[in-house]
Amino acid sequence: MFGCHYYHGPGCSSFGYGAMEELGPFRVNSDNKTLYRNPYAWNNVANVIFLESPAGVGFSYSNRSSDYTNVGDKKTAEDSYTFLVNWLERFPQYKTRDFFIAGESYAGHYVPQLAYTILSKNKKSNKTVINLKGIAVSSVTIILSNKHTSTFQILSTCYHADW
Repeated sequence: MFGCHYYHGPGCSSFGYGAMEELGPFRVNSDNKTLYRNPYAWNNVANVIFLESPAGVGFSYSNRSSDYTNVGDKKTAEDSYTFLVNWLERFPQYKTRDFFIAGESYAGHYVPQLAYTILSKNKKSNKTVINLKGIAVSSVTIILSNKHTSTFQILSTCYHADW
């Protein structure tokens, strides 16, 4: 099993927060210079990719300036899909493993959009098929109108199915 984790949304690093403060194999010590092992890391039971997105967030970058102006949730899903396909081509031993997508806060938008993109592309192309088995989101941020943003606490929202 392997999966992809998004942390929050635009401007928030999956690696910096998700990997180094919550779910990853290491945590940063109070001296801000050294690390210690996280006994509750997700990678104890699965291979996890902490995906920085959209382009320019966290440690991500692009060599095309258009990637910083041509933005949006759909573009983020397309870019994430392209990354995953290329990653699976580079590491083919993961191609047959079950794949899960998880995220929190604004990633409540990214996760279902990436799932939809994967399912659509799996049906239409002769490219690498991503073996998507489920998604999970928590503390989903919903934009109710142009003026209001709300965060709904969801104890456990997980959809798992054989697609």
